[in-house]
Amino acid sequence: MNEKEAREICEKAIAFSKAEHVQVNLYATREASTRYANNEITQNVAKSQITLRLTCAYGNKVGRCSTNQLDADSIRAAVERAEQLARVAEPDTEFLPPPEPAAYRLIQAYADSTAHAAPDDRARVVRQVIEHAKSRTLKTAGSFATNLNAVAVANNKGLFGFHTSTLASLVCTMMAEDGSGWTEQTHEDINAISPEAVAQRAADKAEAARHPLEIAPGDYTVLLEPAAIAELLAYMAWSMDAKAADEGRSAFTGKEGSAIGNKLVTLQSLPAHPQCPAQPFFDDGMPTPDVTWIEQGVLKTLVYSRFWAQKQGKPFTGSPSNLILQGGPLSLDELVAQVENGLLITRFWYIRFVDPMQLLLTGMTRDGVYRIQGGQVTHAVKNLRFNESPLVALQNIRLLGEAQRVGDGLLAPPVVVDGFTFSSTTTF
Repeated sequence: MNEKEAREICEKAIAFSKAEHVQVNLYATREASTRYANNEITQNVAKSQITLRLTCAYGNKVGRCSTNQLDADSIRAAVERAEQLARVAEPDTEFLPPPEPAAYRLIQAYADSTAHAAPDDRARVVRQVIEHAKSRTLKTAGSFATNLNAVAVANNKGLFGFHTSTLASLVCTMMAEDGSGWTEQTHEDINAISPEAVAQRAADKAEAARHPLEIAPGDYTVLLEPAAIAELLAYMAWSMDAKAADEGRSAFTGKEGSAIGNKLVTLQSLPAHPQCPAQPFFDDGMPTPDVTWIEQGVLKTLVYSRFWAQKQGKPFTGSPSNLILQGGPLSLDELVAQVENGLLITRFWYIRFVDPMQLLLTGMTRDGVYRIQGGQVTHAVKNLRFNESPLVALQNIRLLGEAQRVGDGLLAPPVVVDGFTFSSTTTF
């Protein structure tokens, strides 16, 4: 779907409606993935879909309808259904009319190489990973995905936005007899993915994870690799709603404008960041702004929707378009050298809330936990369960490394955190 086609579809839907307020969202995706396990390619899957979502409102009575049929009769029927629902809907007291037309910045997040990647292209990459595993007598599993996305938004005030993006993501787990290692690499351009680097990193971690020793639970200095700190930041971002905080339903209640982290901590959303590009507009058509959430440890703002920003007289932020934790100059090895006694954590998984009012989380370590003694990684340890709040972790950050891309929409450095709480051990 190109911009001309998207505009024609959106304009057709708007022309069919007689509602006071009309908003149209169009989503087109092509997703493909080559999966592998036990040193063999096991599956190649692909799907394409396009969805038209219509929002019609009379005053603040709102109806919505979606369709994946884009002929004129189907679009007209979906519009009529949205209008019917709006007429009988209870008033939505937080509904705002669609925004006025806006200028959107051009964000480069598209690569032809990824958009036109074929199964053979993915298989070649996966085969390199598998051959590396075999050469080191390891087993490997994971996936290599290539996605193409096109999104459009329009309303009956004349607003229109269109954006295309691609994403290639290679995820790799290497397994030894009693240890595993994991890594991933994500980029808009499939040619920027290095299967050799991914395979070697995961294999090195798996071999280092062999013969893990059990250690007692307790508070440890931890060196969290980018994937680990990014997972904690994601849970924190989901909890930063300003309305919930103002109504006393949040761990952030009363904290806006105050210090919640070490002065090393600056957390931002920068949609046009070249290493972590995001979409230039939200679903309602509002431009995605640059936002500094935390600056040198101070919580500058929470997440303000259009409605709550207007009600409270605050700048609109929208939800985080991406999350970027500013890093420092140190490499991972240089960070290890500055830890006298602690743990190196590859990543977390199975994270759940324990107490949302304290933003207290629990979860498990995975795919490589290593003891650091005297500034050196000495041996692997068995996995641990943590009970910790990202707010406490931010206060206890002592060192930051070089920021790296983590998945889709996160840029984070490895961090050294003191006093990180582990509540129990495991047998593996």
